[in-house]
Amino acid sequence: MKKLLTLAIIMIAVTIVSCKKEKPTNDNSEPPIVVVDSTLLPQLQTLYMINITDTTANCECKVLNAQCNSLDLRDYGCCWSTSHNPTINDNHNYTYMMDSHGEYNVVLTNLTPGTTYYVRAYGQNEEGIGYGNEIEFVAEYEDHPNPWSPEPVNGHIPSSVLPDALAAEIGQYMNIYSGENPIVIDSLYNSSPHKLMHTTFDEPADTIYHDLRFQFVKKDNKVDLIEWVFDNYAQYYYPIAFRDLYMIGSGNNFTAYYLEENTSYSTGYYKTATILSGTFDEANNAVNNFKIAEILLKTYGNPNLPPENSYRIVGDADGVSNYYPYFGK
Repeated sequence: MKKLLTLAIIMIAVTIVSCKKEKPTNDNSEPPIVVVDSTLLPQLQTLYMINITDTTANCECKVLNAQCNSLDLRDYGCCWSTSHNPTINDNHNYTYMMDSHGEYNVVLTNLTPGTTYYVRAYGQNEEGIGYGNEIEFVAEYEDHPNPWSPEPVNGHIPSSVLPDALAAEIGQYMNIYSGENPIVIDSLYNSSPHKLMHTTFDEPADTIYHDLRFQFVKKDNKVDLIEWVFDNYAQYYYPIAFRDLYMIGSGNNFTAYYLEENTSYSTGYYKTATILSGTFDEANNAVNNFKIAEILLKTYGNPNLPPENSYRIVGDADGVSNYYPYFGK
């Protein structure tokens, strides 16, 4: 009897256990794959580097999503490393200063002099982290000399203004004179219509620019170039730019040049050279064969700009810039 009772208890226990639901372990199953819609991530562009020194630099970045305001950006900035494809797990800084175009600027700090760094913009929202393209730079201080400092070398334009590789090429489209004693005539001239003659980057041929009025004023071994623009309200031209430049050449033939530096975040231009050339025609109060070359010598790496050492040449369409009498002259 006792054995029968024990057997019955065992059978009941087995029945109860067998009725329980087994919880699947799935020990060998793969973790679930979570698919994130990449269009919901911040879309960014790493534009260019500026203000590079031995230990710091600035990176200009841009949020490209048209609906960026709806993305609820929690964090945006840039990250950098000595290895490719840096992430926020590497060095990174953030900012809350974004302009109306989605552009922002971030300071990179604690750099090692002479080291090559790779930089990417990043932005983070509730969907995840988006990264921009990668750019690289070397942490080294770049001296910014006085842009008017390169004096003529034996009556020639120095290579820092007109690179040797471009001298012959640009010389096919405009006269580049040499010499140390050009005649400087202080008169106001009108280049009209001011027309594109040649370009090495994508720009519509025969583009017509605004009329240019220019005046050279001699002072010691340099010359002032004064540019004038038309005031629609007052209905007369007034000077907008006074530039120190060097003028070379001989007799009535002249070539003038100057450098210009720009630290604008939006343009990315670093250094441009301007070369002007022509022949004074005293008898007719004119400048013949007047042309201007604008050379983009250096950029801050903005990918939207033409390549370095690209240039355009603009001149008077009929080759003659006439004397322009102005009030008080």
